[in-house]
Amino acid sequence: MIRVLLVDDSASVRAVLKRFFRKTRDIEVVGEAEDGAQAVQMVIDLQPHVVVMDLQMPVLDGYQATERIMEVRPTPIVVLSSRANRNQMQTAFEAMRRGALEVLPKPEDTPSWQQLAESLPETVRTVSGARTVRHARRPARTAPIPTSGGVLRERELQWVAIGASTGGPAAIRELLGEVPEDAPVGFLIVQHIASGFELGFADWLNKELPFDVRLATDGEVLRRGAVRLAPGGSHLRLEAAGMLRLDPHTPPRRGHRPAVDEMLLSCAENCPHEVAGVLMTGMGSDGVEGLLALRQAGGITLAQDEASSVVFGMPRVALERGAADVALPPRALARALARLWSKEGR
Repeated sequence: MIRVLLVDDSASVRAVLKRFFRKTRDIEVVGEAEDGAQAVQMVIDLQPHVVVMDLQMPVLDGYQATERIMEVRPTPIVVLSSRANRNQMQTAFEAMRRGALEVLPKPEDTPSWQQLAESLPETVRTVSGARTVRHARRPARTAPIPTSGGVLRERELQWVAIGASTGGPAAIRELLGEVPEDAPVGFLIVQHIASGFELGFADWLNKELPFDVRLATDGEVLRRGAVRLAPGGSHLRLEAAGMLRLDPHTPPRRGHRPAVDEMLLSCAENCPHEVAGVLMTGMGSDGVEGLLALRQAGGITLAQDEASSVVFGMPRVALERGAADVALPPRALARALARLWSKEGR
């Protein structure tokens, strides 16, 4: 059984969440806390497998509670946040940077409660086995990047395409935080995330990084120093000369729209020698087909390593299928990319 601790200052909200889990056979609620301080103590006392936590609470809010839980007893945390409040969404992503693994919408109407009834148990199952230890890691050894017979040294990297799922927001923030401010490339990103949080993710990255971070718009050209995120409900594709295209009509791939595969397959088809593809932490195999196609077309392909991945699913499958040239933690991935567009890498 997956043991869950519910944390919310509203008794009625906790009661509804408990009803969701009563319908499952593999999840049980082992405790309830009405503020963040209680949550920290109950994590120590009850040792739950997953914490489901609101952000806005008395005594100690969800952001501070997340930080303390990750210090005293690292535990997978699912944050509930309003999608209507952009400041609260940014706080949710900051909580993810401190250790929370997923963010889901705090319901504001009946349809939202029905959606959460379906998504919350599945999210709890996903994060229950995720890596949660947060500690300073030794600097990664910088290994030479395979060059496929010197091909990478002959071509100038112009774009980096990144795909991620569970644990991705913090990993992407860590990677981009190591990228030089004058990087001569543009970044396009597909992050699996609950619908409605894409704008909050973009706002958070834009505040944290020295780059122009926004949701992608159809027909814009991805320029150097720009970071563009796929909006909800549309596949994001890269065409020749860096033009971005949004496709809300093609069906989801492996249950995802946007899908990492759609983005990377477009890179492989239209501009493989100018793109580096990066597949980061997440469950499943979305992105593996596209990354392999990009590698076979002559593109640069990298993956996040197991030690730094919250869920070593997508990167693991990519490495097993020979879709990635190298696996490194996020900051080392950034340094590897920087070498490719530096003078020494060309």
